[in-house]
Amino acid sequence: MISVLINYALISFIYLLFRKTFITLFFSQFIFLLLIFINEQKEKYLSASLVPSDFLLIKETFIVAPWLLKFSVLTGVTLCIALMVFLYRKERLEKKRLFFSNALLSLLGLGFLISANFSNNFGHFCQQSPQSWLCKYQQAFPNTRGDWIGDHLTIQKIGFIPFFFSKSIDSLNTQLFTENIPEPTIKALYTTFSQTTTATSPTEQQPNIVMIMSEAHWDARQLGKSIPQNITPTLDRYQTASLLSPSFGGGTANVEFEVLTSLNIYLNHNELMYVSKLKRPTYSLATYLSSLGYDTTAMHNNGKFFFNRNSVYTNLGFNRFTSLENMISSQDRAKYINQGGWATDELLYQNIRSQLTHTKQPQFIYAITVENHFSYNDDRYGKDHFNIKQEGLSDASKRQLNTYLTGLQRADQHVTKLIQDLKQVERPTIVIFFGDHLPSLGQVYDDYHFFASEQEKAEKKDVKFFSTPLAVWSNYPIDRSLFQQKNIAAHFLAPKVLTAAQLPLPPYYQFIQEVNSCYSAIHQTGVELNPECKYPHPQLLNQYKDLNMDVLNGKNHTYQLLAKK
Repeated sequence: MISVLINYALISFIYLLFRKTFITLFFSQFIFLLLIFINEQKEKYLSASLVPSDFLLIKETFIVAPWLLKFSVLTGVTLCIALMVFLYRKERLEKKRLFFSNALLSLLGLGFLISANFSNNFGHFCQQSPQSWLCKYQQAFPNTRGDWIGDHLTIQKIGFIPFFFSKSIDSLNTQLFTENIPEPTIKALYTTFSQTTTATSPTEQQPNIVMIMSEAHWDARQLGKSIPQNITPTLDRYQTASLLSPSFGGGTANVEFEVLTSLNIYLNHNELMYVSKLKRPTYSLATYLSSLGYDTTAMHNNGKFFFNRNSVYTNLGFNRFTSLENMISSQDRAKYINQGGWATDELLYQNIRSQLTHTKQPQFIYAITVENHFSYNDDRYGKDHFNIKQEGLSDASKRQLNTYLTGLQRADQHVTKLIQDLKQVERPTIVIFFGDHLPSLGQVYDDYHFFASEQEKAEKKDVKFFSTPLAVWSNYPIDRSLFQQKNIAAHFLAPKVLTAAQLPLPPYYQFIQEVNSCYSAIHQTGVELNPECKYPHPQLLNQYKDLNMDVLNGKNHTYQLLAKK
C-alpha cells in the first residue's frame, strides 16, 4: 500500500510539469522503468544497488559500461524522448482544477512521506504514543537510513522506487544538515605525520594477519556461578583484553566498521554505516595493507547482500569477498545449515586455511562467523550439553543457554584446530580473535538479574554490556603487551595490530594512535580521557570528529590524500 502511495504521489507531482495525462503516465513510467533497468544492470555487473549519488558518476559509468549496453540505452532513451515529444504535441492541456487537485494530493502525499523518512518513520512519536493508528504501519514506511538488512534485500521487500525515493531523501538530508570539512583542515591532521613510520624490528617476511570476529562471542560466566568455567580453554589461554564493542545484542556490521576504518559509531549517532554511508572508496586497514603488497580477503559464511557487504568490502579496499555463495554450491548448501538457519563455521575456517595457502603473498583475512547467531530457541548442536542448575531459570532459558554455550565451545574448538594447522605454516602469522557483541539472550538476562534495574537495561551505560573477549595468537614472538589492557575500543584496535605485526604506521593510523594516546575510548558509555595525555585533548577530539565527518558525510579528502599516494 505504501509503495502504491509513493508511486501515485510521484506521478501526481510529474503531472504538475505537463498538465496532460498520457504524457505524464508515459514519462513517469519511462523514468521508473529506466531506473529499475539501471539498478538491475548495476547489480549484475557490480553487485551493488543504484543510489542517488551514482548520478555523479555518469562519465565513469559510460567509460566502464559495455558498448552494447551503452548503445541499447542511448537508443532506447532517444526513441522514448521522440515519442514523448510526439505525445506532448498531440495532447491538449487539461483543466486547471485537475492541476490544483494533483498539486494538493502530491504535495500532501510527498510531504507526509518525506516527514516520515526524516523522522525515522515517526519513531519518536510512536515511542510516546505506541497505540496510535499510525504506529501500526510504522515499519511499512521505507526508511533506508534506519535499514539493517542492506539495499538489495530492501528492494526485494519494498520495491525499487520506494527504496530510491527514501535514499534520495536521505541524501538531501545529508546535504542540508551536515557540513563539509575543508581539505586544508583534513590535510592538517596528517602534516605532522607526513612520513610513514618504519617498522621497529622488521621480520624477514611480512606476517599473515587473520582477524576473526566471532558471532556473539562473550564470556558467559559473567551471568553467574552456575555457568561452567572451562567452556573455551584455548581462547581463555590467549585472551589478552576485552574488546569494547559499539553494539549490544546485534549490529555486527558496526563493529567491523570500527575495526576496519577506526572511525566511530557513537559520534555518528549509531547509524549503520554499511547501509547508509559507505557508497564510495574509503580508507581502511585493507586499503593500507593492500598498498604494502598484502592480498586482502573478507570472509563471511552468510549471504553476500546482507549489510551491503557485497559492495562495502570493495569500497574498503579488499581484493575479494568470499561469501556463503562462494563457499559451497547452492545444491549442497542445505547440508551446512543448522536448525537456527545459519551456516556452520566449519565452512569459514576451511576457507581461511585455503586462502592462507593460496598465494605466496602475505595475507590479510577478515573473517566473520555466523553459526552461533541468535535466536537460540533451538537445538542446533544437540540437547543438554550443559545442564545448568540455577534457581528461577525457566526451561526456555535453559534451552537457550545450552545452545549458546555449546556454540561458544564449538568456536573454541574451531580456533584450536586452526592454531594447530597454523603452527605448520612457515610464514609468520598473527590471529586476532574477538566477539562482535554480547548475545541477544532476552529472558536469560532477566533470570540471572544481569541488569540491576529496568533503567540500566534500557540505558546500558556500563562497559560490561559491551565487552567481549579479545584473544591474540602468533606462531612467532610479538609484543603481546600492546594488547594487555582492560578494554581496547574497536576503533583503536587497528594501530595495535599493525604495530604488533611490526609493520610501519601510515599517517592515518599515526593520527588514530595519537587520539588513542589521549582517549582510551570514545563510546556511548563515556568518553574516557587518559590522565597522561600530552596533547590539547579537546582539539584532538574535534579533529577526530572532523575526520569522521569528512569520510562519511563530506568530500572524503582523507581517501584522496592518503590512498592514492
